[in-house]
Amino acid sequence: MTTYGTGTMVTEQPEPRPTNLDPYTRRGDGTLTTHLTAGAEALSALRRDVHQFLLDAGVADEAVYTVQLVLSELVGNAVRACGDGVPLIVAVGAGEKGIDLDVTDPEPTRLPQADTSALDSSDAESGRGLAIIDLLCEAVDVNVTAIGKRIHCLIPSP
Repeated sequence: MTTYGTGTMVTEQPEPRPTNLDPYTRRGDGTLTTHLTAGAEALSALRRDVHQFLLDAGVADEAVYTVQLVLSELVGNAVRACGDGVPLIVAVGAGEKGIDLDVTDPEPTRLPQADTSALDSSDAESGRGLAIIDLLCEAVDVNVTAIGKRIHCLIPSP
């Protein structure tokens, strides 16, 4: 391959974004906010942090596990929309109305869409996560923001 001029021709693909970065987590005002690069290790750490935060806030075990399930679905959807290593912001708050869960990713054009398959369909390969989220949450809102899209879920807490 011949290259003319004074610049450098790069023929290699950029390296994939790292997924092993430590999440940045902040607690305050009854919320837990985490900035992370999506990956298996980061999600595992996030689930542990959210679990402990909600237990410390006095949330019942059943609601804590529901939050973890919804969180996993939302993070999985963000990875499918944006790819491995996507930067995410996750915020969790326990209040009188229930548990607020926000997941923000940088892709405002790929909004979640539920599959029309029945939840108990043996033919469906994917697409049931949003239907499950709708069943588990009192409210689900999707908003396009200046930095991407934010999915907000209100999860009832007994």
